[in-house]
Amino acid sequence: MKIYTAALLSTLASAVVAFENTVPCLMWSPKDYIKPVTEASNQLVISNTDATLRILSSLSPDICSAKVIALLDQPEVHSNDFTRYDNKYAFTQLKEHVSQAHSRSDIEYVTGGVDVQAIAKKIATKCDAAIATLDASTISADDFPEQTTPVVAIVPLPNTNNFEGNDALLGRFFQVLEQKVQDDYAIIYTSSSTKTDEALIRRAPSNTNLPIFAKYQLFTPGVFMVLGVTILFLFIAGTGLTWLTGIQTPVRMEAVKQKKN
Repeated sequence: MKIYTAALLSTLASAVVAFENTVPCLMWSPKDYIKPVTEASNQLVISNTDATLRILSSLSPDICSAKVIALLDQPEVHSNDFTRYDNKYAFTQLKEHVSQAHSRSDIEYVTGGVDVQAIAKKIATKCDAAIATLDASTISADDFPEQTTPVVAIVPLPNTNNFEGNDALLGRFFQVLEQKVQDDYAIIYTSSSTKTDEALIRRAPSNTNLPIFAKYQLFTPGVFMVLGVTILFLFIAGTGLTWLTGIQTPVRMEAVKQKKN
């Protein structure tokens, strides 16, 4: 029983770390530039390398026909940030554009962050295009010049706990983008960095008298899911080991009796 308890605690700790050290990736387009991944995958959390492959495979064969392919890099965003009550107005522009997209795909949990630079380079190589790094706070129509190849743009958003402020920057970005290229674009929204311990402390309320569950969101829906699966797995494994032990014991006793005879 002690072994089972230790294994359970170790697995639960690993599960919490696995889910908290992840970022989401949302891909969408007003046109058919994004296709859903058809491969069945049993992995809820995927690696950085697998995420790169899946993101690239989500781009349609005619992705290079798009006038703009933008990679929006929001530092330290987590899937749970989209559903937290205190963030209910923080992703208005993002949710609106995703919901209105003609084609879209997403990855909920990518461990360690997405390699935005590597993805941009692969897209640029495929489309024979150059990479431009744009400032979301000073975006203008001049950032999207008319050319025969797409503009592959990396747009780093401010590293801040004010997601609502960044959403306003996104609203401005989409306004300028659509005025220049209408609906001829594709978006990849993700993060190249995960939440750090320092960031978690910074985002916690400053009132030290609050209960711990009012200060920190220790158990998220993803963590609960892993806990449930882990407990079920350990229960089945423990039952199986107990059953095997029960079978082997009589056999050993019988062997001892035969030797005595």
